[in-house]
Amino acid sequence: MSRYAFKIVLAISLALNVFILGAAIGAWFWRSVPISAQSQDQGLAAAAQALDADKRQAFQETLAKARHDAQPDSKAAREARDKLAQLLNQTELDRNAIDAALDMTRTADVKVRSRIEAAVIDFAEGLDPKNRAILIDGLAARGQILPRQTK
Repeated sequence: MSRYAFKIVLAISLALNVFILGAAIGAWFWRSVPISAQSQDQGLAAAAQALDADKRQAFQETLAKARHDAQPDSKAAREARDKLAQLLNQTELDRNAIDAALDMTRTADVKVRSRIEAAVIDFAEGLDPKNRAILIDGLAARGQILPRQTK
């Protein structure tokens, strides 16, 4: 290997090693930075965060079951949105078909939301007043189901 080729290979190797070292340091730094409380504190399940561990787990299971039971309606909403996208991509817009697809989407979305809200209320109904107040505070703090409380 000529001296010139050796210098090129050495420069490429050095650049590659610096890149790999930088990626490793970046990955280590990324993993060492704690996830912010706000990113962890999202979703309806977070409303029960202040409850005892067993009640919080029961709430998460209740939500999971409600979401599972709502899958047919979620699927219907997705299919209606797909249909809506197809209708909107046509050269000639059929307003009646578009309105019907929008109505199907709204109806399915309302069914999903109603099922999940009913599950939350059923869960709250089984709580003692102290834990129910904790859940209400969690729901209101996030503006989910209840109006958002300002801090």
